[in-house]
Amino acid sequence: MATSQQIIKRVFSPAAYVGPVYARRYGSAEPFLSVGNVLSAEMSHKEDVEQQTNMTTLGGGVHAERRRVSEVGLSFKFADLNVANYSRAVMGTASGIDSGTVSAEAHKVTLGGLLATAHLLPQNVVIRKPASGGPATQTVTDESHPNKGRGDTITFLNANPSNVVVRTGADSATATELTMVGNYTVTTTGILIAADAPGVAAATGFWVSYKYPTGTVIPAEGNYEVRPAGIYILPEATALADQDDIVVDYEFASYAKIEALVTKAVELEFIIEGLNEADDGKVSVLKIFRASQGVASKISLLQEKGFADLEVSGTVLMDSSKSGTGISKYYQVLKN
Repeated sequence: MATSQQIIKRVFSPAAYVGPVYARRYGSAEPFLSVGNVLSAEMSHKEDVEQQTNMTTLGGGVHAERRRVSEVGLSFKFADLNVANYSRAVMGTASGIDSGTVSAEAHKVTLGGLLATAHLLPQNVVIRKPASGGPATQTVTDESHPNKGRGDTITFLNANPSNVVVRTGADSATATELTMVGNYTVTTTGILIAADAPGVAAATGFWVSYKYPTGTVIPAEGNYEVRPAGIYILPEATALADQDDIVVDYEFASYAKIEALVTKAVELEFIIEGLNEADDGKVSVLKIFRASQGVASKISLLQEKGFADLEVSGTVLMDSSKSGTGISKYYQVLKN
């Protein structure tokens, strides 16, 4: 194993680096997390040069020179367009939207147009066309289901209920509201009482209030296609016309939402773990103490061939928390 002095004096050192890149928010105690596959990572230096002309002899020349680094730049090309990389690259914020159901989402039909749903990837879609001038939903209050108890299935008079409120008791005047968690689940036809529901007595009665969608169900065949961003109405739809008012019930899976250009440039701390393929896998680790990351110079959206990537650049900034003689406030390189 080489000593540190032998490493410092080594002359042979061709370089062809690969390796992971890690980042965390500057000033935090968070763990460094991988940013994914990085196709290229580069650091550049810009300097201001002032020269004083030699006026003492014929022929000129430079009498003195002053050089100062004006900027240390960073550039990355990310292969993984994950949520963290994407949101940082557009000065955005990311939030998670958990799976759920939507009832009676209102839309106006345009033949040959896409109806953009409020949530991504709608599934189990049901489109209804309410009667002219009629409401999209109706409300039922205290629908009675006597002599029901634990483990029973209760079928409502109307399907696809929403905003369900369940009360239990011998009559509507004395019934008390039943919490859903642990006691019942809502189905497309009503509710299912848990076999061990703690809030339910044996052979009790139920009083349910809910909303249900109205109108004629529009079949998908010949009328619409469900797409990732919404519902495409076919140009020759047989049961729909331009300007028809419709309501849509659907389910959606969990997804992430990024709001672009709503925050300032993020400041990060980087570790670039270079593994030298040209020199027996020797390591060169670059630690950047503080860097700003700007918006992406371009974002690949659609392309005929190849893979999408995300190009971003930034600037290495001074980290005032670093101190001591000969200690860099910007970055350091560790080589074995």
